[in-house]
Amino acid sequence: MSLSRYLLISFLFCSCSSPLTFNYSIDINNPEENIDSRLTINIYVDNSNNIEIELQAFPKEVNLVDAYQIVFDMKFRDDYESEFNGVCIGPNWDVYGPGEFTIHLDNQNNFKNSIKGTLTQESDDRCNNYFYYARFLDMDMKNGDKYFIGVATDYGGLYPDAPNVWKLDDNNEIELIFTSNIERYSINFELSK
Repeated sequence: MSLSRYLLISFLFCSCSSPLTFNYSIDINNPEENIDSRLTINIYVDNSNNIEIELQAFPKEVNLVDAYQIVFDMKFRDDYESEFNGVCIGPNWDVYGPGEFTIHLDNQNNFKNSIKGTLTQESDDRCNNYFYYARFLDMDMKNGDKYFIGVATDYGGLYPDAPNVWKLDDNNEIELIFTSNIERYSINFELSK
């Protein structure tokens, strides 16, 4: 094998790292409404600071679920203990820019979707880590029902605090129907420079 071919193969092998994977289970405490799911987050980072976040949901009852929508928010500061008073900006996400982003996982795409972004030197915010957490999680069912699954704390009161699960009723009013195994801010991932 020639040296140039060996170097090309070595470069491709080194630049395609295996993903950092996070797995979560969403177990709802109500036997009448079987909306339990699993969520997998795969994070790919290459040598050029390009990032891809790939999410896939695995509903226990695929024939009941139409789509998921997950909003991820970022912690405001890298370390609240330090003297640094700046703001963490984070990667620049395609379509969304830095900070918060939304992922739609629908049945037609096997509940799988991804978002890409780039860590740029121009936005050097002196933060080394970016902590993302699920802020909102919705489930749209094929029969038209909609569930709001609490995954964080909603200070505005328009969304359930974890571990509560709300359902949009026939009158378009939200009612607390049961709870889940999700603790506040427990669906999360961290990116590092």
